[in-house]
Amino acid sequence: MIARADTPARAAQFDFACRGVPCLEALLPLERALFGPSQPGRFYTGPGLALDVGGPEALAACRPGGSPDPPDPEELAAFLAFCGCGALVCGGGGARPAGWRLAETLPCFALAAGASLPQPAADEELWAALTLEEEPAPSALARFLYPAGGLPRDDYYSALCTKRSRGLARAWALKDAAGQVVCTVGAYAIRDGQAYLACGCTAPALRGRGAGGRLIAAAAGALAAEGLRVCLYCREERAAFYTRLGFAPAGALARCLPPDAAGEK
Repeated sequence: MIARADTPARAAQFDFACRGVPCLEALLPLERALFGPSQPGRFYTGPGLALDVGGPEALAACRPGGSPDPPDPEELAAFLAFCGCGALVCGGGGARPAGWRLAETLPCFALAAGASLPQPAADEELWAALTLEEEPAPSALARFLYPAGGLPRDDYYSALCTKRSRGLARAWALKDAAGQVVCTVGAYAIRDGQAYLACGCTAPALRGRGAGGRLIAAAAGALAAEGLRVCLYCREERAAFYTRLGFAPAGALARCLPPDAAGEK
């Protein structure tokens, strides 16, 4: 039975379901531990299941059907419908919700602890004109990543401040001559020797000139040099980009949609 992960036993069940699931094994337990007390309706667990319904897409770690207690696909589908979830990113090999369809595979990549990446090619004139900031203000990052403002910007700002104050997240930014953020990437879950890399974004006018790739490589290299295994996932069309940077394939997640969703593959 799916229930809130709000007791020590259920929290342990939640964390166990995440073990070995690319990226989610770093992200989900940290999110639950930090935000579970203040957001009790966000994190759920059940046999072989860890579920976070707090974002625009639900996240789930599902242990495979061969495990002693795999998730129940029918129950999971009914629960997601009850929560109003319109999409699910899941991993772990378990069955996806009954009736839900695979919209796309999300490749995962990793950089081993202690490893490094070669410096990618970039427009050197552009790169020289940018300033690297290793501790940019969360408010500046929030405005850059969520220019429309609203709840997504507020949630990002609050989560980054909470995590960074505890040493559980780090973010980097490139700024232009006017001091404006034009590129960023961050480790938004640092836990148990892993760093989950996300929110890589470059201003549209600068894309295709190598600044984003060089920033990602530098950030990942800094984390790996500290003894952290760096992990990330991306859309299929971005897989070649991370392969060129030198990241190693590290499994995949699945993005699934309910049967009545339209307009996606």
